Amino acid sequence: MPETAARARLSVGERLIFRGHWMGIPIGHGWIEVKELLEIAGRPVYHLEAQGHSNAVLSAFYPIHDVIHSYVDARTLRPIRFEKHQREGRYRADEIVTFDDTGIARYQSLLNGSVKEIPLPSTFYDLISALYWFRLQPLSLNAEDTGRLTVDLYTDEKIYQTTILVKPPVPLALVQRGRFSCLVVEPLTSFQGLLVRRGRLWAYVTADERRLPVLVKATTPWGPMSAVLDEIPSASSSRCAP
Repeated sequence: MPETAARARLSVGERLIFRGHWMGIPIGHGWIEVKELLEIAGRPVYHLEAQGHSNAVLSAFYPIHDVIHSYVDARTLRPIRFEKHQREGRYRADEIVTFDDTGIARYQSLLNGSVKEIPLPSTFYDLISALYWFRLQPLSLNAEDTGRLTVDLYTDEKIYQTTILVKPPVPLALVQRGRFSCLVVEPLTSFQGLLVRRGRLWAYVTADERRLPVLVKATTPWGPMSAVLDEIPSASSSRCAP
């Protein structure tokens, strides 16, 4: 797949904040942010950050505190470094993965010291950079088309070829946020990912050029979960421009 996110410019400072719900009950919040544009080994790099935290209700029996950092090439969005610090119930993960230009990912666990090398395809994204890659894709759907994108994703020490179904725009009304025309996006893959261990996931992404993920729904073994964008950023503060 061509690196269609190449030569794109993300909006430094854009933070998308979400409120999570389980069966309609508030359970926490999280965000994804383009924190900064910096330089690593002479290469311009975006520092992306995602966090997720349970509220007091959920933390009483299943605390969640996840922090992820992704450092990606500013021209291609190809990952250079990935850090995950995950606390979900009794589960713990602290890991660093570096991706070099020879096609190898070097994984290191900070908990037990284990290391691993994973071969990489020529083009791939991690779970964080994939969101921005998708937001920059040229999509033109009419009222009857369902589009498909294919992407290789790195997660959990493996590469997963993922098909992303993009369904035509539908109207979506969110309380206190407004009405939107949204593409319905469903990734089809076998990885478990964060939070959603088994089940399906749908994202409602605005059909305009900003491609804001305003609503995410998931089926899980514990019942339906959702995340709603807390505040709709202005066009000037959220624009991803070529």
